[in-house]
Amino acid sequence: MKKILAILIFTFGIVFGYAQTDLIRGNQFELEGKIINEISITPHCGTIAWGTVIEFEILIFSNSEYKLDSIGVILTCPEFYDDDFFEIGKTYTLTIADENQADFGWTIPNESILEKYKLDKKL
Repeated sequence: MKKILAILIFTFGIVFGYAQTDLIRGNQFELEGKIINEISITPHCGTIAWGTVIEFEILIFSNSEYKLDSIGVILTCPEFYDDDFFEIGKTYTLTIADENQADFGWTIPNESILEKYKLDKKL
């Protein structure tokens, strides 16, 4: 009985010690905001990984260092959402990161929108 208990404790110790605790790369932020501009929907992701920049009026943002009233966020493969999912003026709650979550790059036709936000990293 003691051996079984020792094996279970050892096994759980290893599992919990090496388990992946955070699935998001980079710094993680919570954003609640309203879409303020038209969304540029891209072609379907496939051979080329597409993304689009969506601009939000900030209602709540967990990054207290950011001082502007709006922000641009890159949304990858937007075709995965329903046709009427994105609406100007509708409120959305997002978990965003300041590091690419994929091991490859994205083609973002409207990436120049991010320039006006003067961010150190792309969200």
